[in-house]
Amino acid sequence: MFFSDLQLSWFRNYESLSLQFVDGINCLTGNNGAGKTNVLEAVHYLALTRGWARSTEKYSIQEHAPYFMIEGQLQNGEERSLHIQCNYMPSKGKKMLLDKKPLARLSEHIGRIPLVTVLPNDTQLIHGSPSVRRKFMDGFISQYSPDYLRQLIRYDHALSQRNALLALFAERGGWDAEQLALWNEQLAASGCFILNARREFIKAYTPIFESYFHQIVSKKETPTLELKTQFGENSLAEWEQLLQASRDRDRLAHRTTVGTHKDDLVFQIDGQGVKNFGSQGQQKTFVIALKLAQYEILASRSSAAPVLLLDDIFDKLDMHRLQAIAGILDQQVAGQVFVTDTSPERTQIVFNAVKTRKVKYFRVDAGLIAEGPVTEGA
Repeated sequence: MFFSDLQLSWFRNYESLSLQFVDGINCLTGNNGAGKTNVLEAVHYLALTRGWARSTEKYSIQEHAPYFMIEGQLQNGEERSLHIQCNYMPSKGKKMLLDKKPLARLSEHIGRIPLVTVLPNDTQLIHGSPSVRRKFMDGFISQYSPDYLRQLIRYDHALSQRNALLALFAERGGWDAEQLALWNEQLAASGCFILNARREFIKAYTPIFESYFHQIVSKKETPTLELKTQFGENSLAEWEQLLQASRDRDRLAHRTTVGTHKDDLVFQIDGQGVKNFGSQGQQKTFVIALKLAQYEILASRSSAAPVLLLDDIFDKLDMHRLQAIAGILDQQVAGQVFVTDTSPERTQIVFNAVKTRKVKYFRVDAGLIAEGPVTEGA
């Protein structure tokens, strides 16, 4: 599965653009602000129905333009192809169309095209709040488990309703244990499912992550991941006990203080927190290894190899690490790859040793893109 063609209309800094890609590695180089990342974001829209952040459509349309449109041709085997289209009009909102037929719900499209991104701000996985790391887990697991996504939606709804009820009690000075118990039951049922899925994910994910980290760096450093949670056995009885025990605390806080919405991932290298003790190169390598492990697991659970987007990841990494990453993209990543970088010279050096995959180069300059040569590997 790969995108062979991409057309953009009034999207970001592109009034009109048409590109053809290879099923291997596509490298876009150019100065900062030239529009490299916008091409990757367009692919992200076609795969996951949205840009890098939610509700970014109003910032993606060109000023005074009536709409933006992203179109892509997805090849899935020699004789099968799918036309995917994302339209946005300020007055009507966003629509996704498959072979010109609109989807009733955007969620129907999630998981159809598995995709993994590595972005500059992914270091927020290390520096950000626990919610950033939960979102990483949730977004990942949801791509291969529709049941997880459904339970996550149910959990968020029950949590929202329970918090609203606690706020109402505080405002009116009352208390209704029976009403609270109803939301406790829904929270516990979905929460048990979510935590079990997260634990299974970490169990499968950790050794793969460690392997990629060691390939990029060396085996001299030992990275670790730990899921930090308030629960032990994660049974309905334990949930009921902890929710009951936190009742007074919840009442004072006006919100729910126990649940999987308090989970966190702890990142360490050689027993030291990556956030406080890791160098910039270590932190970036840690994140890239996290995402490559995500890619491998998603590939093993999907019917097609995921698309991989690598945006401006080469900065602050030495050539040894860059060539190790290129080797992984060549030998271990089966799906289509998109890479951006500011230096065409560095990109060519990094991918010069690619042995098995096609590499196509694009030069981006202020909204104009020149398609360069295609190499067939060394």
